[in-house]
Amino acid sequence: MYNLLRLITKYGYVLLFLILEVLCITLLVNNLPYQKRRLVSFGNSISGCFFNAQANLAEYFSLKEENQLMHEYNAMLMNALTQNVNDTSIIIDTASTTYRFIPAKVVNNSIYSVNNYLIIDKGKKDGVKKDMGVVCENGIVGKIANTTDNYSSVISVLHPYSVVSARFVENQHLANVSWETRDYRFGTVKDIPLHIDLQKGDSLVTSGFSNVYPADIMIGTIEEMLESDSKDFNAAKIRFSTNFSTLRHVYVVENKHQTEIDSLIIN
Repeated sequence: MYNLLRLITKYGYVLLFLILEVLCITLLVNNLPYQKRRLVSFGNSISGCFFNAQANLAEYFSLKEENQLMHEYNAMLMNALTQNVNDTSIIIDTASTTYRFIPAKVVNNSIYSVNNYLIIDKGKKDGVKKDMGVVCENGIVGKIANTTDNYSSVISVLHPYSVVSARFVENQHLANVSWETRDYRFGTVKDIPLHIDLQKGDSLVTSGFSNVYPADIMIGTIEEMLESDSKDFNAAKIRFSTNFSTLRHVYVVENKHQTEIDSLIIN
């Protein structure tokens, strides 16, 4: 206690200055939207550089696992191409496709917070814009929140504000998936009509109605049925197909027709 008092006595003015400085900056940012946006943008740039270096080090120690995943994914693509090799009517026309996928590397990722975010190494210079979807080989990841020239922050699926329009593969019924479990492995499906028969292992994919994700991107599978707050509906716990704890590489989804679609939406 004596040493603490000596420290305060010796550096009291400096500590008071720092406290007042932090208080002033906080008040300035909270009351002036422009300064707040600039600070968020600056913070994303700084944190992006730092986490990029950290991710490079982590990636070096996981090269074997990454190579294995890439081999498996390439094998899946080769199998898909092989199945259609004799179908001469199939023509791949990238110019006419609705979606473009921008590859990116995850440089920071939170999975244990209440509000989870990612930072990726692609930004405005790469064509990334706010509200674009983000996916990986195994399923959905999240949605772009903010961008700088070289980096972007992503609202993870593991966020209370994240609601994904989904469809059950087995019966084509639509549903909404959210994250309420506080466990990065599991999500929740609510408001399922009682006449819909669900079984453990039933699959959920994106509906394609939100214009954030293409249709039929994997979301997860039914883990167990839950008691619903409403007597007229069921609820279920799902296991996400994406392993958020090992995310390294993702794809930002650009809907080339988004501007045209937005022009038709009546507010």
